[in-house]
Formats: sequence, C-alpha cells, structure tokens
Amino acid sequence: MNPEPLNESTPNENIGLERLQEPWKVNKPPKIRGALILVAVGLIFSLFQNLAYFFGGIAPIIRSTLWELYTNPGSPKFHPRWKLVLICDALTATLILFWNIVMLVFFFRKKRVFPVMVAASLPIIFLLILGVHYLSGLIPAVAESPAYTKEGTALITKFIGLHIWIPYFLLSKRVAKTFVR
Repeated sequence: MNPEPLNESTPNENIGLERLQEPWKVNKPPKIRGALILVAVGLIFSLFQNLAYFFGGIAPIIRSTLWELYTNPGSPKFHPRWKLVLICDALTATLILFWNIVMLVFFFRKKRVFPVMVAASLPIIFLLILGVHYLSGLIPAVAESPAYTKEGTALITKFIGLHIWIPYFLLSKRVAKTFVR
C-alpha cells in the first residue's frame, strides 16, 4: 500500500530533456556539405569575379573618355552598335552582381526558395550572357578578337553546367533537407 515516491517516474511518464529536444534535432537542417561546398565556393568566387568585372571593366568605360571613343560617330573606333552593347553589358553585369549577392544571402540562410531560385536563374543568366555575347559579335572588331572566341567556349561550359546543377538542386535529397527555412 505504499505509494511510489514522487521523484521517480515510470518509463511512460519520463519526459526528460532528451525527448523534448528530439524534434529540434530532427528539424534542424544539416550543415552545408558535399556538393553544396562547391556551390558555396562557386558563389563566393562568382561574387569576386562579378565585382572585378563590374568595377574593372564596365564602370571605367562609362566614366571615362572611352565611352565617347566608341559611341561618337566622328571617332575612328565608332560602330553604331557600341552604345547598345555597352549599355546591355553594363545592365547585365549589374543585374548578375545584384543577383549573386541575393543568392549568397539565401544560400547561407538556407532559405527554402534557394533551390528553385537557382533552377530558374541559371538559364536566365545564361541567356543574358548569350545575348550580350551575340550583340558583341555584331561589331566586327569584337567578333575577330581572340577574347570573343574564348567567351564562346566559356558559354559552352556554362551550358553544360546548367544541365548538371539544375537537376541537382531540384532532385537532390541533401538540398531538400538543407534548405528548409
């Protein structure tokens, strides 16, 4: 007839700290590992590359006498499409730089929308770069340069990368478990 002591509980009544924390462990997104490390390094590298291209290539042309050299009809380097190419290149570089920053923030905050954003933005960015490449090719001096050919090869590499990364972000279990916030 002695009742059980109050400080002891039966196994069914034991609600310890471990049981209360189990749902937290299950819902906590895994760390960035595996191929996602490549994505993190790629996003950071792209940010530096985009900053260097913007401030080293685009901004000096718009702020200097080079703009007049390429867009003034009386200039020896003038071509009617230079203005369009330079403006499109500057807008594309600005958009890609801004989007790179947004993607970095969403990646490291592990936002749920990140994989879908990657799957949507990779082809859009590719098409923007392809469009600027095409417009640049309409200027004979650019089309004949070795840099233009090198950019064409880089576009092929990016096209292949699209077909690797888009399915990875849409179908990977690790991605689905990591980006949950």
